[in-house]
Amino acid sequence: MTKQYIQVDLSKDEKEAVSKYAGFVMSDENTKIDLDNKRKKWIRFVPYELTLVIGELSYHFNRSNNDYQFYLLDQLIGHLENCEKRV
Repeated sequence: MTKQYIQVDLSKDEKEAVSKYAGFVMSDENTKIDLDNKRKKWIRFVPYELTLVIGELSYHFNRSNNDYQFYLLDQLIGHLENCEKRV
């Protein structure tokens, strides 16, 4: 059985934020490989894991004291939510 993926276009900083703040909630090996690959821009997420990633990023967003981190997480969460709605 093949898995269904949601493909999301992420920048280098966004990939690092996902790995740093929500890396532990992802169990899919393809997603982890995509995030670790510095040259890959389109990251494949399993739909239910994308919801978990958004939740974990929201947790860190609400506790952010750094302006850059606040802006980055705000944009990233919005982008991931839009990708999630397309499916």
